[in-house]
Amino acid sequence: MHDVIAPQPGDRVVVFGPNGAGKTTLLRRLAIDGADVSYLPQRPYLFRGSVARNLGMGLDGEGRTRARRLATALGVADLGDRPARRISGGEAQRIALARALASSAPLVLLDEPLAPLDVRDRADVAKVIAAEVGERAAIIVTHDLETVAILADSVAVMIDGEVRQRGPVGEVLALPADDAVAAAVGLGNAIAGTVAAADGPLVRVDVGGGVAVWALGELTVGERTRVLFGAEAVTVYRGDSEVSSARNRWSGTITTIRPAGRLVEILVDIGVEVAALLTPGSAEALDLAPGRGVSLAVKATAVRAVALS
Repeated sequence: MHDVIAPQPGDRVVVFGPNGAGKTTLLRRLAIDGADVSYLPQRPYLFRGSVARNLGMGLDGEGRTRARRLATALGVADLGDRPARRISGGEAQRIALARALASSAPLVLLDEPLAPLDVRDRADVAKVIAAEVGERAAIIVTHDLETVAILADSVAVMIDGEVRQRGPVGEVLALPADDAVAAAVGLGNAIAGTVAAADGPLVRVDVGGGVAVWALGELTVGERTRVLFGAEAVTVYRGDSEVSSARNRWSGTITTIRPAGRLVEILVDIGVEVAALLTPGSAEALDLAPGRGVSLAVKATAVRAVALS
């Protein structure tokens, strides 16, 4: 199993799957078998004594210095004198995360590192994780697709104790290997880009190929991001997309048509690849086929932009 997932130095592999898929068991096994790993369990345990004592536990002098710096970055530096058993679950998570990241181990194992955190804090904590993992390898477990979008260099989808697909985030969401993977991840689009402009609650993201995507997101111009929207949110036309009032309107060429359960999935090259879902009746009425041109429309409110770490 480790051979299937094994990240290279500098890679962050996020293992995604539903509850009970075996993700936590996999990480525990790797932690037990690994000679030189740093492990953050899903429910970190803090020992008796002060927070400061727990923060530096198991670390050498250099590691303790890094842990104190990380505690500052994670907003828990002022907890040092408190009894570890009297801090909140979110605070305990940050202390344990600071300790795990401060280790110099070449492989970092993190089980649901963002799960107990407020949604508004996740992007900031994810940036700390990415910076501290650096050129080391990391395996991160989550059941949350937004964590995948924020932290993953690649994603491995685990179902019933087996990795069913591994690849780039956008590829796995748009092209699930089988029905089980599709059911786990949902058919969707995850496209990386850079924020080029902001307009109230919306941002315009340049995703390459001359394509811009408007999305909901509290991001700043120049920030790296990933835009997320479901394949079912994409409307397909065989004419001019100006017939739609949606803010996102693109034209492109169909590259792939394939069954997706009771629906039909099409992939369209608009400069980047976008997945759309239609009923078989709609696909037939539109006379869709690979190589044919289509127009696509997606409401900006159906698209989320999340900060990339």
